[in-house]
Amino acid sequence: LLTVQADLQRLGQVNLAAIDELAEQTERKTWLDAQWQDLTDALTTLEEAMRKIDRETRSRFEATFELINNGLKEKFPRLFGGGHAYLELVGDDVLSAGVAVMARPPGKQLQSISLLSGGEQTMTAVALLFSIYQVKPSPFCVLDELDAPLDESNINRFVRILKRFLGHSQFVI
Repeated sequence: LLTVQADLQRLGQVNLAAIDELAEQTERKTWLDAQWQDLTDALTTLEEAMRKIDRETRSRFEATFELINNGLKEKFPRLFGGGHAYLELVGDDVLSAGVAVMARPPGKQLQSISLLSGGEQTMTAVALLFSIYQVKPSPFCVLDELDAPLDESNINRFVRILKRFLGHSQFVI
């Protein structure tokens, strides 16, 4: 009996407000649980949206890449009077891969655009630019010093292809 009385003495006074505090804390926990559920649901929704955006972006990029690549394959031989060029993805993931421009002017080996002469680089860039414009036209385009690295025959081929795009955009050269 003595130990029971000693144990009761150590417990101290009875907290009569404990029932009210328990009710308050239970209410707070219910509110925090609801907040946690809202955050978890929001996170799930965001992750689903990110996956959907990723799929849509990947699909649009692949379609646009293919259209531009086909345009480059068609325009490059017109500008050069032969040869061929294409775009190549550098990397495994479509959305983080780089894009390499591979070109083979008539009479030359297939190589990266950085290994071409200044005139060949310019004409390759023009073929790529017009391929992009064919997919997504812009109201105007400024081409500064474009003719500097080009000889007369390249300028004539450039003017011929430029005339095809004059109805879609305004060009300042």
